[in-house]
Amino acid sequence: MLDWRGWDPHKQRIVSAVFIVVPLFAIIAAGPYWSWLALVCLAAAVGLWEFQGLLLPETLKAKGLAAFLAAGLILPCGAAFGGGAGLHGALAAVVLAGFASLLVLSPSGSQVFDRLGRLVLGWLYIPYLLSYVLLISRFGDARAWIFFILIVTAAGDTGAFYIGRRFGRHKLFERVSPKKTIEGSIGGLFSSVILGTLFGVAFIDGVPVGEWIALCAALAVTGQVGDLIESAVKRMCGRKDSSNLLPGHGGVLDRLDSLLFVFPGTWLFLMWMR
Repeated sequence: MLDWRGWDPHKQRIVSAVFIVVPLFAIIAAGPYWSWLALVCLAAAVGLWEFQGLLLPETLKAKGLAAFLAAGLILPCGAAFGGGAGLHGALAAVVLAGFASLLVLSPSGSQVFDRLGRLVLGWLYIPYLLSYVLLISRFGDARAWIFFILIVTAAGDTGAFYIGRRFGRHKLFERVSPKKTIEGSIGGLFSSVILGTLFGVAFIDGVPVGEWIALCAALAVTGQVGDLIESAVKRMCGRKDSSNLLPGHGGVLDRLDSLLFVFPGTWLFLMWMR
């Protein structure tokens, strides 16, 4: 039996990526709509589990955790069956239910109110933003658009990592992420623009080259900001990774950080194109 824990972290990262990317690409390329919903729900559930481990000093008990996850999964289900109206209606219902539970459990307990605020933040940060994948699926060429998003984000992460490691000299935001550099950030931006524009021109019709460049640049910056946001959350919680679920990568949130805000950004562009 292979002991992957003894492998070089870079090797762990590559092998884990293969096991993640192959089924992911298969679902995006050929999977039915229900498989997209199942994938989003799975990612949202694991992300919420990691989130509550980060932001709650004492993790939720079994019943509380089950309720937290179940409430979060209402959001992608709302998006899947009701589109944008369904997503936002589900969000309103979940937040209302959260405040109603506060009234029942402890109407005067400030600690409970603080906990509820953190849980609502978790619903907004993870299942709400992830649900935009299902809204994008309602557009034509949805599969190509999801691949475009993944390529722009992966190109940015990879370019920032290797260019930053080779040429990085000036820190980007040392208080939040000590290893990130301005040179790496610029390298990631250019990688996203080049590969994203090439893919878009080759596989998606109806978008001028200039708009592809602008969109890729905007999404690259959005992804980098999302990455810094998650890094700030982990630093405030005294954690290096959101979990150790994915060897070499940390947790699911560590992989979703750049994507979470890119999904709604792409959806806004598609709405503008209509």
